[in-house]
Amino acid sequence: MSETKSPLGGLTRRGFLKTTGAVTAVAAVAGTGAALAPMPANAEGSSSADGEQTFRSACRGNCGSRCPLEVTVREGKVVKARPMDMPGEDAVRKRFCVKGFSQPQRVYDTDRLKYPMKRVGERGAGEWERISWDEAVSTIAEKMGAAIKDYGGTSVAVWSSYGSYGVLNGAMAGYMSVAYGRFITAVGGSVLGAGADTAQQHEQSTLLGISGNDFVDAANAKTIISWGGNPAEAYVHAWQFVCDAREKGAKLITIDPQFTASAMHSDVYVPVRPGTDGALMLAMANHIIENGLMDEEFTRSSTVSPFLVKEDGTYLHMSDLGTPATEGPVDPRTGKPTVIDPVAVWDEAAGAPATADAAQKPAIEGSFEVQGFAVKPVYQVVKESISEYTVERAADICDLPKEQIEELARVYATEGPVYVMTFQGLGHHANSHHNFKNLAFLAALTGNAGKPGASICGSPSTGMVGYNVKAYMLGTPGASFCGMYLPKVMEEKKWAGQDLEIRVLWCCNGNMLSCESGRQDLIDAVKKIDFVVCADVNMTDTAQWADILLPVPHSFEVQDFDPVCSVPYPTFTQKVLDPLYECKTDLEIMRLVTAKMGMDIYPKSDDDFLKEVIDTEANVKQGCTFDELKTGKLVRDASYTESRMVPKFGSAEAQRLKYYLEKPTPRNNFGQKIADCERLPYYEHANEAYEENPLRDKYPLFGCSEHSKYHVHSQLAYTPVMRELEPEPLLKVNATDAAERGIQQGDYVRVYNDHGYAVLKARVTEGIKPGVVSIPHGFQASQFVEGHTQDLTNVYMNDFCSNSAFYDFLCEVEKYEGGVR
Repeated sequence: MSETKSPLGGLTRRGFLKTTGAVTAVAAVAGTGAALAPMPANAEGSSSADGEQTFRSACRGNCGSRCPLEVTVREGKVVKARPMDMPGEDAVRKRFCVKGFSQPQRVYDTDRLKYPMKRVGERGAGEWERISWDEAVSTIAEKMGAAIKDYGGTSVAVWSSYGSYGVLNGAMAGYMSVAYGRFITAVGGSVLGAGADTAQQHEQSTLLGISGNDFVDAANAKTIISWGGNPAEAYVHAWQFVCDAREKGAKLITIDPQFTASAMHSDVYVPVRPGTDGALMLAMANHIIENGLMDEEFTRSSTVSPFLVKEDGTYLHMSDLGTPATEGPVDPRTGKPTVIDPVAVWDEAAGAPATADAAQKPAIEGSFEVQGFAVKPVYQVVKESISEYTVERAADICDLPKEQIEELARVYATEGPVYVMTFQGLGHHANSHHNFKNLAFLAALTGNAGKPGASICGSPSTGMVGYNVKAYMLGTPGASFCGMYLPKVMEEKKWAGQDLEIRVLWCCNGNMLSCESGRQDLIDAVKKIDFVVCADVNMTDTAQWADILLPVPHSFEVQDFDPVCSVPYPTFTQKVLDPLYECKTDLEIMRLVTAKMGMDIYPKSDDDFLKEVIDTEANVKQGCTFDELKTGKLVRDASYTESRMVPKFGSAEAQRLKYYLEKPTPRNNFGQKIADCERLPYYEHANEAYEENPLRDKYPLFGCSEHSKYHVHSQLAYTPVMRELEPEPLLKVNATDAAERGIQQGDYVRVYNDHGYAVLKARVTEGIKPGVVSIPHGFQASQFVEGHTQDLTNVYMNDFCSNSAFYDFLCEVEKYEGGVR
């Protein structure tokens, strides 16, 4: 079976634009032979008198929402998706956006991968030949088997992102699913995880233990700060609760270099310079302290502020003072007893050290000598460390009026409860992870955390349902690290001091060569790998650099479960259609490949694996079982109670709000030195995007991006109805900057720096800070005239949190003189 194809690889930008008309889109859907696919034999959707069937599913584009939806099928074709109604008090959680409504059309996207293909030209040239599944599976099994035999299990690496979570076919944490987890842990394969959004995930969620209040709780706030996000367009599921608060009289503040729809509806707009948010936070903290605006009782009783810190940066524990540590409850994650060794505070009433619970008045300021240890309270240490960030200095760094910073600090301290919605715009520079310690410190000073309407960040999800991870495990993974280190690994042939020779790379559940920073560096690294497989729903920028392409189904074509919940009902997707074309699920593919390799590691059916994962003792007790979920019923997570809407400070010492790290732990540990600044609130300049960078003589403009309401990363890149609304990427440039460069509205421009360039149309506007340009996130290479957004970025990241720095670049813009293809 041989047929040379070039699906989208040879599609020109002009040709792409011609395909986005609504009439063309309808014709394309109606004309595909797969549109009338039969219903799955085991379909359990509800039927209506007119022959339509409805199914329970979820929008699996990972914007973090996982919105529950109801899918309608007529004559074997998906015709509609609508938000699922929530019962009772959860009715307010009914949510949807244009991305969810477009999912039926995405099932029939023109760029769907339909059958296995192998590369016949140079990598990246877009030249492919159709092959059979038998040939694809045999080739992959042979390549992987040879690599494992010659170089060990770590030579086979699976690289994923956030494209789709599912316990059968997804890739949570890089490998947590039946399909990939069992294989990786059986052979000791390498795991390459995502770099996107890990500044917040590692610093705020993992180390500080802060999850933020449920978005529903935003309606209880008196002040809402949208910091680095645009909920009015990019996260409408939170916007409805912002509107509820506004109707009650709440103030809305937007802090963003771009004048977004959220900014337009705000009482106050703060056009901060990109990458300087941390300096603004520390200046606010100093102004609050210096002007007596602290909630001292909260700081003293509900935060780590009184904990005593030794000169080496660690806490003074009671065991240091002769009180032995004791054994605590067993940690379910490790199976080992916890250690109870309380941190000491200085009790001002007694003039002696004590535990926080026993002290009558813990000191938060001063210096003390305790049994030979020179110590200071956490608050004192941090106060001294941030003293240089005055309002005046922050005004220069952030390019804001001094008075605006002072007023922002006053409002934050006195007009609470304050709900801060951070999203991810705050986490896309190399210095971003410090922002989350700084925000926690601001909350600790003012009491804006852990109470109704007061939150350090918004929570798009209500948590995670318990599940049995043992179903994924047949051993342990090999090397595990952020995929952004791939260039380093391919150059040095080592990771964390150990030899590592990656010979086979399997890309799945993400489009890393479009959505991670440093695209050209990553492509160069992929070129050095002997054999690359990509399993995806659509032809992507990542797929273009593979040797073998494997078509996997849209989420409507599979039955699966996601333990992460966006509402108090576990995410379950019924199988709406049998997989179109020649698509096979990730689990089915891995069964075929491993069987060809002589491995028997998937002994159960899909249903039995789902039952094993879902039917934990706790889930069965509350009626959240596979059999119940499979029917499409909404089964409420019994553990989600009112108290979870405003979570306590879970992993912090003594259940206190944490903004100081006694033992800062990097996300990827490869022997790097951990700087002392990782312990405490801090500001440092971004890697490239800072005012004093000498590169600004050559590249004077700060670059950044935005998440458009018409994109879920690159998942809707070619969906016709979305491209009818937003046909092509536009460079947002301030009118003054455009005039200085002779650029007019609609001109094609070249934005460039030493890393690379992109050619696209200019959108001249006053809606962006002078000196800043922005390119929307999610377009792929063929949608630019030339180049790509991520060609302007590099793979540099902070080694503490291993975070892609999409916005951390400088650039220049000029009118494009070439022809538009």
